[in-house]
Amino acid sequence: MKNINDILFICQARLESERVPRKMVRPFCGTTLIDILIEKLKKSSIIPFKNVYLSVHDKELIDIGIKHNVNIFQRSKESALAENSIPLIYEWCDKLPYKYIVLLNACNPLLTIKTIDDFIKFLEAEMAWEADNPDFIKSIE
Repeated sequence: MKNINDILFICQARLESERVPRKMVRPFCGTTLIDILIEKLKKSSIIPFKNVYLSVHDKELIDIGIKHNVNIFQRSKESALAENSIPLIYEWCDKLPYKYIVLLNACNPLLTIKTIDDFIKFLEAEMAWEADNPDFIKSIE
């Protein structure tokens, strides 16, 4: 089985969305979308919170991350404004020391931590199966 500490759990957020500006910090059920996601991740029985990052540029989002004691990857302004440049949008990809990445989206507040944890269990099981069956993987490559 792969080590859970090799997995980065990251949420990108910005305030400059064209469709719904400031959606991450707009009031939503007495809180905000970004707060909901961070609080969910704190409740995970599987995800080490030290592996959770926010990829943000805006000071307001950085302050929210600091308030929750979550790791911050300070993205560039260009990344926060980019629409179609995958290398620029995911500029953190080769800068953080993880082998695997789970990209989390705060725009889905109804996603439960149980669903996220179940996904991680499934992912771990799949990775363990692949490690135990390397000849099968080689045969389909």
